[in-house]
Amino acid sequence: MKKITALSVTLTLSASLMASSFASLPVSVDAASAKEWIQISERTSYYGETANGQPNGRGTIKWGNGKQYSGDFVNGKRTGNGKYINEYQVDGEAHKVVYTGRWNNDKMDGEGTLTHKVTLPDGSVRWNQIQKGTFQAGVFHSGYDVIHAVADPDYSFTYKKGKELLVVMGTNQNMKKNWANGTMFSAQYKNGSVNHNYSIFPANSAAEQRQNDAALRYFKNIQAKVAPHLQQFEALSKQVPLK
Repeated sequence: MKKITALSVTLTLSASLMASSFASLPVSVDAASAKEWIQISERTSYYGETANGQPNGRGTIKWGNGKQYSGDFVNGKRTGNGKYINEYQVDGEAHKVVYTGRWNNDKMDGEGTLTHKVTLPDGSVRWNQIQKGTFQAGVFHSGYDVIHAVADPDYSFTYKKGKELLVVMGTNQNMKKNWANGTMFSAQYKNGSVNHNYSIFPANSAAEQRQNDAALRYFKNIQAKVAPHLQQFEALSKQVPLK
């Protein structure tokens, strides 16, 4: 199987994740509290609580056969807690996106967890990703992002919050020990004006080696600070197997 030469820690999701507002639904003069069916279009239907002819309360909307949302609605829009599933094909690969968490105005907004798995036609998994933290207006904003892929290295770990950024690439085993020993594939830590980068590869110059050595000394000084993040990385990595 051909390996990816590098991992990207961000991935653009399908635009349909934030689609399907109910603003154009017909409004009934009778506000209903019981569950009912609404046929929005030929391939889009809703079943659940309604008010004034719109989804309002708990319900489920389905777009075709591969996409649905079950959860809270307010005035026809996904707002509150809910679970979104989108399964689709791109270039023969099967994608499955699942988001569980808070919504506002038809967008992921608040605490939540998003996963994205890409499966090849032979059934093997090429890419498996989990993002856990805070989303804003449909975009991952802060928290943990773990990617497991057919690549070298096969794991990418990211934690971000405010001005703080931690990126580690390499194995998901003994991460705290590897941090202490300086045996990660690569690592970066940023916090405001602080920015240290490390790579396991031999330096190309004496200046690069000094930067690597300085990064390792700094990493050891902040080991207690990053230890909880490394522990969370390991825990999340168990949720993204390549199978």
